[in-house]
Amino acid sequence: MKKYHIFFLFMFLIGCSSRSEALPTATFRIVLSPSLVPTETAIPPTQTLTPVPTFTPTITPTPIGGGMGKIAFMSERDGYPEIYVMNTDGSNQIKLANEITPKFHPAWSPDGRKIAFISKDENTVSVYIMNADGSNPTKLIDTTEISAYDQGNRNLRFDTRCCRPVWSPDGEKIIFYIVHYIGCCAQHRNSYVINADGSDLIISMKWLGDSRQIWSPDSQKIVFAGDPGIWVMNADGTNLINLNKKDGSPSWSLDGKKIASITGRGSYSEIYVMNADGTNLVRIMYTRSPWDSSPVWSPNGRKIAFISHRDGDYDMYVMNADGTDLVNLTNKLGGGDQAWSPDSTKIAFVSGRDGDSEIYIVDADGNNVHQLTDNDTDDYSPVWSP
Repeated sequence: MKKYHIFFLFMFLIGCSSRSEALPTATFRIVLSPSLVPTETAIPPTQTLTPVPTFTPTITPTPIGGGMGKIAFMSERDGYPEIYVMNTDGSNQIKLANEITPKFHPAWSPDGRKIAFISKDENTVSVYIMNADGSNPTKLIDTTEISAYDQGNRNLRFDTRCCRPVWSPDGEKIIFYIVHYIGCCAQHRNSYVINADGSDLIISMKWLGDSRQIWSPDSQKIVFAGDPGIWVMNADGTNLINLNKKDGSPSWSLDGKKIASITGRGSYSEIYVMNADGTNLVRIMYTRSPWDSSPVWSPNGRKIAFISHRDGDYDMYVMNADGTDLVNLTNKLGGGDQAWSPDSTKIAFVSGRDGDSEIYIVDADGNNVHQLTDNDTDDYSPVWSP
């Protein structure tokens, strides 16, 4: 995975699929029991409570130029993908060590106490959760268990390049993504919802157009790119609605009122914003370059970050939610896999500007770019703790 081009993979995943049926709703539930796995090490605590006379002591996040908390990320510095955490200035980089390896795509729980991730071996790929210090990894489900129930299909595999677990905002469920293969080719793509305790598996959608599935802020709905266009449904797979037939890469605003997406409606790519029910579709960004892609709302809902080739290189841009005040944040040095800080003041991203993938942060106005990781192997998939 030395040549990890994560910022090219967020465009529409096509594969060599053959689609012949419509998107169904959920078809079954499976009662499952999670399994615990012994751990090796834990991250030493980095925050302490300091009593102050006449004041109630509180925990203060590590201060990093407007950011907060920690950043989890993937690294191959030990020869295989593992999950690390670091302070948001790049200090105190610690591997979340336990007996499960390799680890892909960390995802913080909404309360910051757990991290979901994916692992694989020669026979199967599995979804796990662990404590934020790496202890007590628990397997929720693997593809062997899924294939026994999913219409007898035994050719299930995760596409670990893109298929990240995503927690519901209430912390009760996790959605993840599987590619069904026959030989070398992806035949179709399913997403599944499972409770965070490993119970109650649901096939939530089939025939996905790409791998992005986004929870509504109230955890009641999921928006995704299907075949064709943007779809929304209840979290249990019911009430499936096609919002439009042309767009992809949806992103839900944190207030739940708007959905941003990418479209090829014209000769070139465009970014649109619509109401969450599909009404009032408005184009906010247009380019004659090959691609604008992967819009991501800031937590405060005021800005949208995205990737574009408009200046001759794949760079990260940010604009106001109405499309005004466009800023190139990475200026021909490449950037992708963007992740907003919880306070909307900074963005972590991945760039290969020094020959391999490293993690950087930049202010939301394009100032103060800082390199957080620096080694001879790839670091990628940064995610901020809540």
